[in-house]
Amino acid sequence: MNMEEGKAKYDQTMKELLADSQVLAWILKRFVPEYQNCELEDIEKKYIQSETIMVSKIGVEQGSENIQGIRNEDAVQGEATVFYDVLFHVWYPGMNGKQIGMYLNLEAQSDYYPGYPIEPRGIYYAARRLTAQLKKIDKDTNYGALQKVYSIWLCMGNVPVYEENTVSLYSLNKNDIIGKTKRNEEIYDLMSVLIMRYNDKTELKDKTLQMLQTLSSDRLSKEEKLEKLKNLGMRVDDRIEEGVGKMCNMGDYIEAKAIKKGMLMGKEREVGILRTQLEKKKRTPKETAELLDLPLGYIQTIADMLQKYAGASDLQIAERLMNMRI
Repeated sequence: MNMEEGKAKYDQTMKELLADSQVLAWILKRFVPEYQNCELEDIEKKYIQSETIMVSKIGVEQGSENIQGIRNEDAVQGEATVFYDVLFHVWYPGMNGKQIGMYLNLEAQSDYYPGYPIEPRGIYYAARRLTAQLKKIDKDTNYGALQKVYSIWLCMGNVPVYEENTVSLYSLNKNDIIGKTKRNEEIYDLMSVLIMRYNDKTELKDKTLQMLQTLSSDRLSKEEKLEKLKNLGMRVDDRIEEGVGKMCNMGDYIEAKAIKKGMLMGKEREVGILRTQLEKKKRTPKETAELLDLPLGYIQTIADMLQKYAGASDLQIAERLMNMRI
């Protein structure tokens, strides 16, 4: 497994952790107004439709569906296919006690500014999920059947200091320009974008942000993460423990690969410098060792390898040296 594959598996594990019903319930309870007066346990067990939770898979084929028919991608003719990190359906108690359906999309974003603001992308994702609910548009289309969509973005990478520890909610609002009309928000407030901003070094006071920071941290060990989650009031079950363990293992693997890659790049540059001295400037190993203040035995080994593997690149020689632990 190379580093890119390792990163992909790490990201996938992170998405699966975020898709845990308990984690989702914490987010909804704290930041989604529709659940302000709901009990946390009710959100997790009653309102979140756990069987609809979709987590993006590496290499998911277009058109794949779960048993509820919710796609984790929205394909529109003439437009690129959008894959969601996490997508699921929920119910929430509306006016007069009736249950109202809603879709939620959760995105884990490590790059806070990928060349454009996150807000428009969040609006686009929400709009695609909204339009995907209508399979056919004609004179009989019931637009009143549309269910609200939340696009929730966890920005946990290179967030600037002045925006750390912030959460913003963007929604549709009604402003009467002439006169007054009465309309339930449920009719027109069909899209909201929620953006949370933090990183691994931010000192957070909000418990839900602390929970999310703990899950995504690459500075804490598995034991430290689990202990912190327990102290925050999380129920650390087998699923959470397994996910945290996998993330920590993958994080250690990626870090080790990055260190090795850095060492290899350094070794490659070193071989290039020595090749210049030995081959282009025709210096002897002894002269090169004295010039660069390096052990003669080390220079002689590289000189022998350059001669033995004539035509090999600096990288290939560097890899052989690394394998020999030189």
